[in-house]
Amino acid sequence: MSEKRDYYYSSSSSSNVTTLSRPVRRHLVNVYLTLAAMCAIATLSSQYGDQLGMAGSSLGSAGAVGSVLGFRMSPVGSRRRWALLGSYALFSGIALSTFITFFLQWDPSGSLLFMALSSAALIFLGFSLSAVMADRRSMLYTGGMASSVLSILIWVSLANTFFVRSSSIFSVELYAGLLAFIGFVMYDTQMIVERASAGILDIPGHSMELFMDLYSVFVRIANILLKKEMERDNRKKRRTNNRLQRDY
Repeated sequence: MSEKRDYYYSSSSSSNVTTLSRPVRRHLVNVYLTLAAMCAIATLSSQYGDQLGMAGSSLGSAGAVGSVLGFRMSPVGSRRRWALLGSYALFSGIALSTFITFFLQWDPSGSLLFMALSSAALIFLGFSLSAVMADRRSMLYTGGMASSVLSILIWVSLANTFFVRSSSIFSVELYAGLLAFIGFVMYDTQMIVERASAGILDIPGHSMELFMDLYSVFVRIANILLKKEMERDNRKKRRTNNRLQRDY
């Protein structure tokens, strides 16, 4: 009875505050540390991926997909999953190299990129920790909502790419996609806590789920900031051209 209580939550019925058991807390610390290591690998590989030229993004995307497939087919507890986890972070960074290079060409100071990184980290940590401290299973509904939003966005994106081609719809896709992946952050965090409470302490698998969420949140925030900066620059150019035309 004591072993079963050790793996499950101990809740206070009067204050409605949920306390995590020690094995679950230890598991979460290990998952977040592994996630931090994956982010460091992705950051380093994104700096060197640009040396591969235009093929860098394609190679990185193919390598990331292959790493995920190999990871999913490997049995839980296999050491190969750790190697595939590292390779997934490595190729994910390489896939971002071209986008980051374009980002830095637009903003050589790097302030916009730093804002995107810090915003993604703060948003991820805020919603993930809120899911950890929230009542048990209180945020699992966000998974269904986020999946529904993403399904709709896929069709909207295809329609916008081949038929409409509207920048306004693209903006809606970015913001709605950001909200959807924030929902996945809360859902995946609470699912990790639930699985750890049941004794499923899969550190590589849980770290990969959170890394995918953080990666997606960063990409959308970076696109939103870059789009706003480009629109602001275009407005400045139009104002300058209008002034020149009035002067002449």
